[in-house]
Amino acid sequence: MKYTLLALSAACVFSGCAGAKIAHTDVATGAYNPKAIYIRSYIAEDAKFKGHHGDSIGEHPIRRSLAPVAFSKALKEEMEKMAPAMVLDNDESPTSGWLVESNLEYVHAGSQTLRALFGPLGLGHSCVKIHVRITDVNGHHIATSDKDMSKGGSGNVIYEFDVSGGSSISGPVGTTYTPGLGNPEEFDYKNAAERIYYALSIDPQRFGNRTTATINY
Repeated sequence: MKYTLLALSAACVFSGCAGAKIAHTDVATGAYNPKAIYIRSYIAEDAKFKGHHGDSIGEHPIRRSLAPVAFSKALKEEMEKMAPAMVLDNDESPTSGWLVESNLEYVHAGSQTLRALFGPLGLGHSCVKIHVRITDVNGHHIATSDKDMSKGGSGNVIYEFDVSGGSSISGPVGTTYTPGLGNPEEFDYKNAAERIYYALSIDPQRFGNRTTATINY
């Protein structure tokens, strides 16, 4: 099974499958096994939010305002694989566990028209860039806004990194990871959330598991 997954991964590399990656890491402490996970996402006032969002130009500001909620929902679904997780309201602050803060720095939905005509050439693709900070919140610093988060703070930050992704060169039909001619935000948010879970997990695909006892000599 693992070799099948590796073959599929290699095929994605050569065929331009969409997804997300960890673009840069600032802090990595080796912390693991949180008792609980709390999630809060922001989008800064000056964050770029471009491309075809929603079904009309008039809907664009609405989609932008809901972007942090949409990403928080996707991230919660992934973080629940590690520990009980919940999305915090604006007036809520955790007292234990991990706080996962994400700042949506760049969200470009691309162009449906260009994906329909020239998607296999890479035109019209979507792109997201997200900054993530994970804090052990027991008595330590907790950001209360995207501006506070961008300043860094002095708390016990256990992980801090950047995630980037998008629809790559997928065509108009779309795939499991791309929308084709649909709206790409949900796909990009899900791909980024999944990459964050993979980055923080130990052997998330269970490559180390054995169905039979074997020893190589």
